[in-house]
Amino acid sequence: MEGYVKKNYEYVLKILSEDYIDHSPASARSNHDAVNILKIIANIFDNLKIEILDVFAENEQVATRVRYEAKHIGEYMGISATHKTISFEALENFKVVNGKIVESWGYWPDKEIEVLLLEEQI
Repeated sequence: MEGYVKKNYEYVLKILSEDYIDHSPASARSNHDAVNILKIIANIFDNLKIEILDVFAENEQVATRVRYEAKHIGEYMGISATHKTISFEALENFKVVNGKIVESWGYWPDKEIEVLLLEEQI
């Protein structure tokens, strides 16, 4: 939440290892890459709210199910800003070693987001 909601990028740099690897389509290859991706997201989705729905942890693995809500203010997947507020769930999984996130596997439901952005408001 520090990175997405509060835009505390210094904190993100501290909790991600320098050689952090993101196995999601965003494909960050360092903690600095991850911060750059968070900044891009901040220019696409405004007033982001995050609700952690589930957290499971065992050894070095942490799995989460998260609900995101945000206003679409920038181009996403070729869709110009709609200024709609949308909500969707995503999965974010992490490997943590010595208190730092070294790897992550994330999933945003891009097709669902596309449908939400393109559907007509009634």
